[in-house]
Amino acid sequence: MKNDGFHVGQRWLSNTETELGLGAIISVDFRTVEIFFPATGETRRYAKNEAPLTRLIYAVGDRITHTDEWLATVTEVNEKQGVLVYEAIREDTKESVTISEALLSPLVQLNEPEQRLFNNQLDLPKWFDLRLQALEHDYAYQQSSTIGLAGARIELIPHQLHIAAEVGKRYAPRVLLSDEVGLGKTIEAALIIHQQLQTGRSQRVLIIVPDSLVHQWLVEMLRRVNLHFSVFDQSRCAASSEDGTNPFDDEQLVLCSLDFLVQHPRHHQQALDSNWDMLVVDEAHHLGWSEAAPSTEYSRVEALANAIPSVLLLTATPDQLGHQSHFARLRLLDPARFVSYEAFLAEEATYAKVAEAVTPLLEDAPLTEQHIEALQSLAPDIAMEAESLKTEQERLELAHKMIDLHGTGRILFRNRRANIEGFPSRKLDSQPLNLPIEYADIINSAELTDKLFPERHASVAEAWVDFDPRVEWLMAFLTSIKPAKVLLICASATTAQQLAEVLRTKSGIRHSVFHEGMSIVDRDKAAHYFADPEAGAQVLLCSEIGSEGRNFQFAHHLVLFDLPLTPDLLEQRIGRLDRIGQTRDVQIHVPYLIGSAQQVLLDWYNQGLDAFCHTCPTGSGVFEEVAEQLLAACHSPTDIQLSERLIADSQQLNASLKKQLDEGRDRLLELNASGTGKVDPLLEDMVALDTSLTLANFMSRVFDAIGIHQEEKGHDCFILTPTESMVNHLPGFDHEGMTVTYRRRVATTLEHVHFLTWDHPLVHSAIELVLTELLGKSSVGFIADSTKPAGIYWLESLFVLECSAPKALQAGRYLPPTPLRICLDAKGQPAEISFADVRPAGKKVAQQLVGALKAQLETQISRVTALAHTQANKVLQGALTTMRESLSDQAERLQSLQKRNPAVRDEEIEFVNQQMTALEKALTSADVRLDALRVVVNNP
Repeated sequence: MKNDGFHVGQRWLSNTETELGLGAIISVDFRTVEIFFPATGETRRYAKNEAPLTRLIYAVGDRITHTDEWLATVTEVNEKQGVLVYEAIREDTKESVTISEALLSPLVQLNEPEQRLFNNQLDLPKWFDLRLQALEHDYAYQQSSTIGLAGARIELIPHQLHIAAEVGKRYAPRVLLSDEVGLGKTIEAALIIHQQLQTGRSQRVLIIVPDSLVHQWLVEMLRRVNLHFSVFDQSRCAASSEDGTNPFDDEQLVLCSLDFLVQHPRHHQQALDSNWDMLVVDEAHHLGWSEAAPSTEYSRVEALANAIPSVLLLTATPDQLGHQSHFARLRLLDPARFVSYEAFLAEEATYAKVAEAVTPLLEDAPLTEQHIEALQSLAPDIAMEAESLKTEQERLELAHKMIDLHGTGRILFRNRRANIEGFPSRKLDSQPLNLPIEYADIINSAELTDKLFPERHASVAEAWVDFDPRVEWLMAFLTSIKPAKVLLICASATTAQQLAEVLRTKSGIRHSVFHEGMSIVDRDKAAHYFADPEAGAQVLLCSEIGSEGRNFQFAHHLVLFDLPLTPDLLEQRIGRLDRIGQTRDVQIHVPYLIGSAQQVLLDWYNQGLDAFCHTCPTGSGVFEEVAEQLLAACHSPTDIQLSERLIADSQQLNASLKKQLDEGRDRLLELNASGTGKVDPLLEDMVALDTSLTLANFMSRVFDAIGIHQEEKGHDCFILTPTESMVNHLPGFDHEGMTVTYRRRVATTLEHVHFLTWDHPLVHSAIELVLTELLGKSSVGFIADSTKPAGIYWLESLFVLECSAPKALQAGRYLPPTPLRICLDAKGQPAEISFADVRPAGKKVAQQLVGALKAQLETQISRVTALAHTQANKVLQGALTTMRESLSDQAERLQSLQKRNPAVRDEEIEFVNQQMTALEKALTSADVRLDALRVVVNNP
């Protein structure tokens, strides 16, 4: 419309300041027009001949908003003295009303692409490209096998990814993660939590850990998978409870200590009353249980586990040989199945047969008649395939079917370090030292504590550091290997503090102390000081608490100032350094007093169990069998024959138990938990993402479009800073600047650098910003193609096929928002053409072009909409077919498994069937909408 028809009361839009909203003409003279914009309270005066204004004219069928904020649908449009009058029907009351354009709401925002195009609300052409790219990338992400996994700041370790992918894709998984120390249970849990949240399977998560690990879990969740958990303690809950509400309802992701819930029954009840999707419990072996008297800790967790659909239990010390503590943890996961301890043991007895039958399939060994008969007897409905197995893939598929059908493999994941590559060697350096005369009477005491830790006896509690040869040895040792980092672990916080005082007063060795008497913040400061490679402590002096949860693999020297009585605790100590990520051999230094109980323990661990140089999964089983002998030997450390019998018996028992583990349940569990033959496709997808430049290129365009400056820093890092032209707020972007990388190897080395992946919140925010803003919905641009006639044009349209469904249904697996790009030429025919380097047209030129082509464009929009619906129907048919086949197969597999493996719960099968019904309805009702239009004109 020409700008010479100005009349008071008309409503016009500013082409250059769209944020002003809808303006009303308040005065007109022969040269200028004055407009008041009620939405912002501002007034503008323009020259009539060059006013950057577009008249807002609604058509029959359009919805309009009255200044009183009610909606109406236009039925007729009239004009009186230059002012439009709309006849309409109110949406709320269905009354017929007459509305002058002067009474239209000033907050109008033209959302529809055709409205914006014909009202000259035009954006730069690059925003159309960004909308298309954002939709295409989001579409690929929703269907990716790596969703929730690729974005973690971790190395690509097969067994961790396998467990996370296997558990994370389930409905309400209830599993025990029991990998040996150092194999990454916390990472596995983080990946499962992240995947469940990203896919909508879970929304609210409660993590319960020992008090000493609260802050570490908080940091790990943020650092590994960008999840911000809120720490709940007494002060937090007391402040939130003042208004009578449940504090646990305030946050989606909550982290608290087990001690807090045990000591405050009211807050435990509040946690129980809140609705959670997932419960995660670390160090679950601390939950003491007996059938007659379960511990308070066990009862607190049991109440939550019975009320929360999904449960993850983490423990590095599962009972390897089927004792009650192991049964108790499985009982938390599935009390309906694990009712009888005796029945559980009977079931476990069959695992050796299954493991023996499956092993040839996994090792690609020849199948004997005995193997085939075993397979047929264990699973007659599937094992008949065994005779005709030709390829390695066929053999692996049959093996995993067998593993699926038997045992606790669906709920218990156990990997042993002996089967995982990438670990360093462990070397023992034992230092015999003469027993001081001051300890002579103490080690003859009847108390075992005095024999193991004579320095803690009241008679020498203050003076022992002056005569104990271990102290002098320690200072000499630290000096000799300086500046190498050393982790020292001892049983007592007092011992650690006294050693620290000696180092402070008698040496210049930088040190730090870490014990249970310190606050969580102070412990973290101590650990950080130790981790500092240049100005940090050379040695960290830890009480026993240092052997739980913390990772210090940047050091490779471990001093065991004393030895614990149980093999599991010894392994936990060594596991602080001997874990994935350790790059050097672990040197284990044990100073001991000749003729003391500590020498008995050293010889038993070293000769009887080989527990220093190798992990000892049978240690707890051996300990239970020889406990009386071991205690007797500790009470009589000079009885050589007694110690030799202890060692000989332990060696024999250890060998026997290892054979049982290799043949029995653990062998079967490891076959299932390692991911052999199953994880390779996922790893390939992860590697492909890591090496692709697609994300970096896309984010570079987004940052450029919204006004964020990128500066290459080197080492595949970029510094992002806002510019003065930044057009919008980007959630997750630090306006003080932030350093990012797209490379995993950089992210795992430089932890202060943000690791941008398709999972990262900043990337999600960028895609959401592009798709939810109006920018790019309509634009006009030029290309320069000398091979085509000048003045020829195309209408480029972008449609989106989408369905509305609850996130938990995961409709995106089958039909994520699907972009449909259709381009028509000037004759209205589909054109297989794409455009690069589209130049923006000036506002005035663009307005003239659209005005001149309006009739043709309206016809083309109708034509392209019909084509989009046709394409959408084909996509919908494919999505429905894929969904039906996938979920039907899944339901059938679970039903088949359930016949032989009671670990498959009824609710899992019911969920799949309900999901299929709900998805059928959601996908059938999916619709296509026009998202953006771009007119492209050839101007060579």
